Amino acid sequence: MSCLTDVGTKTEKQVIVQMKKSPLSTLFLALILLTAIVRAAAAVPSAPAPLTPADKATILAPLTLSWSAVSDPAGIVAYNWQVSSSVNFSPVLFQNSTSGQTQDTVGGLANGTYFWRVQAVNGSLVQGTWSAAQSFTVNGVASGATGSPTLGPTKGYNTFHPLEVISFNWSAVPGAAHYVLQFSADPAFPALTTGQFDNISNTTFSFAPADEGFYSARVYAVDANGIAGVPSNVINYTVFFNNPLSPPPVNVAPANGAVVTLPLKLSWTDVLNPQPGGYELQIAKDSGFNTIEDSIPQITDAFRTELSLTSGTKFWRVRSHQGDASTTTAAVTKWSATGTFTVSSAAPGPVSLTPANGHLFSGDSTFVMLQLSGAVPSGGATIALSSSDPAAVVPATINMPGNTAWMQFQMQTGQVTAPTTVTLTSTLNSHSASVQFIVSPPSLQSISISPGTISGGAQPQAIIMLNGVAPQGGAVVNLSSNSQAASPPIQVTIPAGSPSVSFPFATSAVAASVTATITATWNGASAAAPLTMTPLPAPSTLTLNSSALIGGTASAGTVTLSSFANSDTIFQITSSNPAVATVSPSVFISAGAIAGGFNIATAAVAAPTAVIISVSGGGATRSATLTVNPPAAGPQMMALTVTATGRTGETVTSTPAGINVLAGGSMTASPAAGTPITLGVSNGRSVVWSGACSSGGQKTATCKFTLNANAAVTANVQ
Repeated sequence: MSCLTDVGTKTEKQVIVQMKKSPLSTLFLALILLTAIVRAAAAVPSAPAPLTPADKATILAPLTLSWSAVSDPAGIVAYNWQVSSSVNFSPVLFQNSTSGQTQDTVGGLANGTYFWRVQAVNGSLVQGTWSAAQSFTVNGVASGATGSPTLGPTKGYNTFHPLEVISFNWSAVPGAAHYVLQFSADPAFPALTTGQFDNISNTTFSFAPADEGFYSARVYAVDANGIAGVPSNVINYTVFFNNPLSPPPVNVAPANGAVVTLPLKLSWTDVLNPQPGGYELQIAKDSGFNTIEDSIPQITDAFRTELSLTSGTKFWRVRSHQGDASTTTAAVTKWSATGTFTVSSAAPGPVSLTPANGHLFSGDSTFVMLQLSGAVPSGGATIALSSSDPAAVVPATINMPGNTAWMQFQMQTGQVTAPTTVTLTSTLNSHSASVQFIVSPPSLQSISISPGTISGGAQPQAIIMLNGVAPQGGAVVNLSSNSQAASPPIQVTIPAGSPSVSFPFATSAVAASVTATITATWNGASAAAPLTMTPLPAPSTLTLNSSALIGGTASAGTVTLSSFANSDTIFQITSSNPAVATVSPSVFISAGAIAGGFNIATAAVAAPTAVIISVSGGGATRSATLTVNPPAAGPQMMALTVTATGRTGETVTSTPAGINVLAGGSMTASPAAGTPITLGVSNGRSVVWSGACSSGGQKTATCKFTLNANAAVTANVQ
C-alpha cells in the first residue's frame, strides 16, 4: 500500500509517495503470518475446484472466475484467488478475496495467457490448500466493456529526481467512472510490489516518488460497477539523485532597462516540468546579488507581482527547484539570465484602492488595500483619505511606513436604508485614486437548526444570521412552522449591532418521523431550514441509585436505551406521589449516548411510603419503586451529602454503602453518628477531596473520616 501525502494542486492532484509495498486489493495476505501457528495446529480447509473459465479456454476480458464451495467445521469466511502469467505464480499479477462468494469478476487483463488458482479461508482464519492451477487466454475485449486509455509521456521529460512531482496524462475512456494509475519497478506489475492510486476522477494525476529506481507506469479505467478495463500502454521513467536538470527559466517581463512604476509584474517562462511552489525569485540592488531587496521562494506560477520596491535600478533572476539532488540537498536549476529594470524616482502617488470585500452591508467592516506608484521615503508618508458618504467611515489620514508602497487599513460601514453608492478617495503628492462600491441595508441571510434530526420532544437550537448587523432598535424576525410538532417562538429579536441571534424551541412527541420547515421572515425576505423529528425510542431500563431513602434526602436515577441514540432524545419522568418524591421533569440523552440521568428529592414521612418512578416512550413504560422511610429509631442519624464533580461517567461510592453518585450529581445518605466512612471512586481514579473529608488539595484515591455530625463532601474526580 502506498503512503500518500498531499502537496497541493496546480492544475491536477499531486501527492508524495512515501513508500510502495503491497497492493490495495489484498485483504487476507497479512493473515499468512498472523495465523502460521494456528494453521500448524488446526485442520486446513480443502482446495476448491476451479469451474470457469474452463482450463485452456480462450475468452474476452473482463472475465468471471468461479469455483466450487468448500465446507469446513469452522465455516468458510473467505476465498483468496490469484492470477499470474506463470504456472509457478511468480510473479502474482492480480489477487483478491471474496467474503465467502464462490465467484469474482476480474478486469484489467491485457491479451495473453494467464494461470489462476483459489484457496479457502475458514472461520479460524486458517488458509487452505491452493487449487490446481488452470490457464486461460485473453484474446480481446467483450462488447460493452470499458475501453483502454492511452497514457502519454510524463510531463517535460522522463528523468526525475526524488520528491520531484511527476505529472501523468491519459485519454478519456467513455463510460469510465474513475481511473487507477499503477507504477512499479517491475514492468510486469507484480501485485506485491506495485503501487497504485485509486479513484482518480480526472485524466491527469501527479505524485512525487521518494525512492530512486527505474519505473514503469500504466493506467486503466474502472466502470460504475467497479470492473477494470484493459490497461493502457506502459511508459517508463527513472528517479535518481543524479538525473540531469532542466534548463532554467527565461525572463519575459519587464524588458531589460525598462523604467517602471508599482505594482510591477515580473514573469518568466515555465521550466519543462514546473513544480508546485518550485520557483525562487531574487531582486537585488546590484548585479552581484549582494544586496537583495526581495527574495521569494515557493512560487507556483511563472510570475510574481511586486507591491513594494524602493526607487532605482534593480537586478532580478529566477530558478526552479526540482526535488532532491541528495538526501540533504535540493535539485535546483541554474539561475536565469539576470534582468534589469528601474523603479521610477518620481514622487509616489496612489494607484488603486481595493476593498477586500466588494459586497458590503450595513455594519460590515473590511480591509481596504492601498497601492502607490512607488515607495515612500524612509521616514514614511501621511496619506489623506475621504469618503463621499457616512455609510462608509474611514480615518482622515493613514501613515504609510517608510520604503513601502502598499498597505491596508480597516473601514467600517454604517446603517443605510437603501443601497448607497460610496466613493473612497486617497491622496498623496497631489495624486489621487478612488474606488466606488455599494453599501446595502442589512438583510436576512439564513436560519440554521442544530441538530437537524431529533426525537420529538427534544429542544433544537436555531441561529438566524443577517447580512450586516441589525439596525437601531434591533431586527424583529417573524418565525413560523408548517408542522404542529415544531413550535418556534412567534418572534425573536436580533439586538442592534449584532449579526445574529440563537434560541431554542420546543418540539412535540411524534408517532412517525415528521420533517417540519421553520421559516424566518424579516424586511420582506425569508429563509427556511428543515427539522426532522423522529419517534421516541422505547426505554430499555429505569434504575434508581437507591431503592430506599430516608425522607428529606436526595438521590438519582438513570434511563438507559437498548442501543446508542441516533438523535438527541428527551423522555418525561413521572412520580406516582410528587408530594413525597419529586423527580426531574425529563431526562436528556444526547445523540450517540446510551443513557441519561435524573434527580430525585424526597420529603419527610411518618411511615414508609412506596413511590413509583416511571418513564415512557416508544409504546413502552419502565418503572422502579422507591421506598421513602421515616428516620429509624435508635442511633442518631446524620446526613452525609456528597457532591461529585470532574470527570464524567465516574461514580463516587461509600463504605459502608449509601453513597453512589455519578460525577455531575449530588446524593445524601444517612449513616449513624460515629460511623467511620471511606469514600472512593470507580476505576480507582484520583480525587481532590474537600469539605468534611479533605485531601488538602492533593489527589488521593480514597478519603476516610468519622461522621459525627451532618456533613458535606465534594469529590473532584480527576
